[in-house]
Amino acid sequence: LVEECKDLAKLLTSPVKVPTVRYGRTGIQMPIVSLGCMRFQQSWNRGGKPINSPDQLEKECQDNLVNILRHSISCGVNHIETAQMYGCSQMQIGLALKTLFDEGVCRREDLIIQTKGGISSSTSKSDFKSSIIQQIKLLGLDYIDLFSVHGLNTIDHYDWLFNHGEKGSLIDALRELKKEGKIRWIGFSTHAPAHVIEKAIESDAFDYLNLHYHFEGSYTASGDGDENAEGNLGNIRLAHEHDMGVFIISPYDKGGRLYTPSHLSRELMLPEMEPMEYGSAWLWHHEKHCQGDKPAPIHTIVCGAARPSDLDQPVMAALRSITNLEDFEAVSRRIEERKERVLGKEWAATWHVGLPNYTQSEKHGFQIGNTVWLYNAIHVFGLLDMAKDRYGTLVSNSGKWDPNKTWKENVFANPGFNWMPGCGYDPSYDYSSELKDVPEKNKARVLEAMKFVHEWCCPENSKSMALEAGADEKKEEDAERKLIPLEWQAAYDMRPWTAFPERG
Repeated sequence: LVEECKDLAKLLTSPVKVPTVRYGRTGIQMPIVSLGCMRFQQSWNRGGKPINSPDQLEKECQDNLVNILRHSISCGVNHIETAQMYGCSQMQIGLALKTLFDEGVCRREDLIIQTKGGISSSTSKSDFKSSIIQQIKLLGLDYIDLFSVHGLNTIDHYDWLFNHGEKGSLIDALRELKKEGKIRWIGFSTHAPAHVIEKAIESDAFDYLNLHYHFEGSYTASGDGDENAEGNLGNIRLAHEHDMGVFIISPYDKGGRLYTPSHLSRELMLPEMEPMEYGSAWLWHHEKHCQGDKPAPIHTIVCGAARPSDLDQPVMAALRSITNLEDFEAVSRRIEERKERVLGKEWAATWHVGLPNYTQSEKHGFQIGNTVWLYNAIHVFGLLDMAKDRYGTLVSNSGKWDPNKTWKENVFANPGFNWMPGCGYDPSYDYSSELKDVPEKNKARVLEAMKFVHEWCCPENSKSMALEAGADEKKEEDAERKLIPLEWQAAYDMRPWTAFPERG
């Protein structure tokens, strides 16, 4: 804490710049921290009255956004990443950039601007191109440095890009815009299973990618992949072979809710560093510590800031990353020792073998590999709150899954499914056929793990546990907390107030 206070004093009293690295074949000198822009806009525009013009903006919100950008740029975090799906984010950023340019805070050429746009089965090439041009106009720019296909999450998305029949291959819209100077580099952002990401990388059509990959797993891709179910590890290696930039999505939220870490996570990582710094360092030092003979560098990780000070700890971690390798290695050794002690050496090495995720579970969409990964994450790191967030989406998907529909019909009938894919555990189902490729020695523990996650993470089960403990409905949250082991509970929460788009 003393060291962090010293570093924060330096950050606030003297100019500092985070380190930069070459961002794959783009050649861009990319800061190792990027600014994510999905938490500071006034509205998601997903209900109620949408925010479509500057006169609808609250001064407090826009001033906060300008101050976030000002602080970010002063720290060398000049990569600004937004998306069409982020409500009025693009419009507000466009207004803020004009303010900063007029004030002389920065020039257009000092910034790396990235935005993202989605596609669907009905998107035509001309629609896609027009949509991107409109996004550039909203940002108040003549061009953007990086454009990403937002949510290349299924094989269908891939096909719409490269073979969309009469609607035209959507990738051609991006190539045309690049030729016209409106886009400089083309990438994709993904929540896909590992094999879909692999296919997109191997197309060699993209210069960079945004994906999940963290010290505790690869979020939606955990349980996928060839290399010890490390999810996206193989894809990061493959991206390096194609000289692509690698951007890590949500290291502080989907990477373990590190802004509100468990007591156990802190116990494992102190005194050397707080969990947020360790999660960052694990990614920045990845090429040094990942096993295997194929390099797997990671270039930048994103911080979605809701206020200027949200950037302070990521920036301090970036500055300390130059000298903290010894501390990082000490924490990593403790974590590996705990994995073997708590999970057992054999389970830690083989838990993933033969487990299907939703793409291999055609009748029911079960996300078994992902569920067992959550079991491990809770036991090793105490990440119950993160597991509840993820498993809650599986439970929601289960409630919408229709056994009378085909697998594909189910996947696309639920708009959120391909972003947070898979269905949860069904206590009444016989999993024999789903676990046919699982080693016999692991089957009982796989079932135990699925049941454990369902009992602890299913929203209805949490409520029932609290009520059974004698709480009335008004006090069930406090009762539930008393049932949870202290080491799984949050040690603190770095979110002192509600972000603007979440205020309703």
